[in-house]
Amino acid sequence: MEFIGRLHPLLVHLPIGILLLVVLFEWLPFRKPYKSLRRSIRIILWLGFFAALTSMVSGLLLKENSDYEWQSVKLHQFAGIALTLITGVYAWARGQKQFKRIYKFLSVLMLVLIIATGHLGGTLTHGEGFLFEDNSEDVDLAQVNLQQAHFYNDLVKPILDSKCYACHGSGKQKGKLRLDAPEHILKGGKGGVVLVAGKVDESEMINRTLLPLDDDDHMPPKEKAQLTPTEIEILKLWISSGADFNKSVIESNQLTALQKIISTKATSMAEVPEGNTDAADQKIIQSLSRLGAVVLPVADGSNYLSVNLVNVTAIDSSFDLLVKLKQQLVWLKAGDLPVDDSHLNQVAQLTQLTKLSLERTAITDVALTTLNSLKQLQYLNLNQTKVTATGIKFLRELKDLHSLYIYGTEVKATDLADLQQVFPNTKVEIGNYVVPTLETDTTILK
Repeated sequence: MEFIGRLHPLLVHLPIGILLLVVLFEWLPFRKPYKSLRRSIRIILWLGFFAALTSMVSGLLLKENSDYEWQSVKLHQFAGIALTLITGVYAWARGQKQFKRIYKFLSVLMLVLIIATGHLGGTLTHGEGFLFEDNSEDVDLAQVNLQQAHFYNDLVKPILDSKCYACHGSGKQKGKLRLDAPEHILKGGKGGVVLVAGKVDESEMINRTLLPLDDDDHMPPKEKAQLTPTEIEILKLWISSGADFNKSVIESNQLTALQKIISTKATSMAEVPEGNTDAADQKIIQSLSRLGAVVLPVADGSNYLSVNLVNVTAIDSSFDLLVKLKQQLVWLKAGDLPVDDSHLNQVAQLTQLTKLSLERTAITDVALTTLNSLKQLQYLNLNQTKVTATGIKFLRELKDLHSLYIYGTEVKATDLADLQQVFPNTKVEIGNYVVPTLETDTTILK
């Protein structure tokens, strides 16, 4: 019985093809070339009915021996049963001349049930929103405030949601494993526990992701979106630090380690100037590191640098040193620090910058005009600062700016239309409001 149930994904396609052919023949024009085809509808319908019946039975057997929750599978099951019954009624009515007027109605009803049943079945297999949405995008770690982040809720859970819930969530539990809640993660699946706190090497949750892609046990399956190296490293760090579901990043004593992992996340080539530059003075890098800054190359073999001032307290001294790296520095993260308008005079000298994060700082409109010297800038985060729409317009000279984050600022929703005119090629993020970018407005960054 279990074997027959597992044939359901194969058997289910047969009635779909047969019944769609019925709909086609039913709605073909009555002209002579097609009239003879209509005579075959009834026999095709009976073939479709028995194919649908076989598929329905195999589906019921699969449900009894599968990893699906009843709540997620019931709509698909009911739709499949309804489709089978309607097909049987349609096949019977097609042989009764007195029901001739309802043939087309039954064909339309059958078509609707085919679409509904197929969609619900696809949702079970591929996850919610598989048809219209992409639920497997990489987590945007650049937007996480690590100093205030909850390790599991803000870092681990979004990764699992993006890459694991489709097969191990509330709707489907492949291998009897759920990963959408702490109690389920700790319980494990039919193969045993998947998480051993403090022991990465003994945690199948990690080991499966490191197997060769063609290995049958590799997770996620090779046809699914894979975890990025950064996402894997975050999961490993969480497990090695005790896999606590309640601690913040700071309470886990992993702030610096996480910052290094996230800072080395692969940067798109558009965010790195073409070619290379002279190597930076190591004495300056060492001085910045002693102040608490994280200084790393943006890519292997590159002399261009990213700097994160996450642990810096001597702000003025740090910005003085940054100016000495103006030929190498392309990515600066200075959010959540006592940075004010006076510091932007030094930032304005960092003309190679492509990414700049100043979220939750004390900057205002007064200093934004100085940023017009950053002609290479593509990404700017001003979330939760005191800037206004008037100040933002000072940045109109930044022609390469494609991402501007102004959530929680003085910019109002009513300002968005005006900003769209000023920044036609920029994605402006303001919380629940997004200025759409038209295809005709975009430029290709090379």
